[in-house]
Amino acid sequence: MKVVLVHGIFNTGHVMHLLQKRLQAAGHECFSPTIGPFDGRRGIEFAAANLSEQINAFFGQDTQIALIGFSMGGIVGRYYLQYLDGASRVSQFFSLAAPHHGSYLAYLPYPSKGIKQLRPRSELLQQLAGSESCLDEVKLYSYRTPIDLTIVPSTSSIWRVAENQSFIIVLHLSVIFSRRIAKEICDKLVN
Repeated sequence: MKVVLVHGIFNTGHVMHLLQKRLQAAGHECFSPTIGPFDGRRGIEFAAANLSEQINAFFGQDTQIALIGFSMGGIVGRYYLQYLDGASRVSQFFSLAAPHHGSYLAYLPYPSKGIKQLRPRSELLQQLAGSESCLDEVKLYSYRTPIDLTIVPSTSSIWRVAENQSFIIVLHLSVIFSRRIAKEICDKLVN
């Protein structure tokens, strides 16, 4: 399976290296683009358009893929799926510690449109929730840790249209380094 891994805010594609390496060892071809700007200052829409361009450049416009989105990358992935026709080519979407219902940490003062869009009940999150029916053909998974100090509350990562699973992992970033989550994804990926 061809897999695209989308990093979270304040990171680059390199942060997904260990997860990518584990997926590649299981026989999957992976791409971990760096979505800019890394702090989300131009918003989720801009980041998703950048993601779409990079996927098309790397895999072409028609290749079926699986998508993994970590944290804000999960919301960027959703926007790509729901508004940029990504759902037509993505067979599976794995959301890792993504704030589907927002995070109260997004109220910290930082001048970034993307961070503001991750606040609970933001206009963008409400739009995404209202257009989930276009995801009917995509197999959706949402993995989280209840010990998440970035997605507050951690239950914000529960996504009603996805198969949800909780893993006891200490801290937000550790989700992408978890062997258990990598194995779970490998077990679910359809070749």
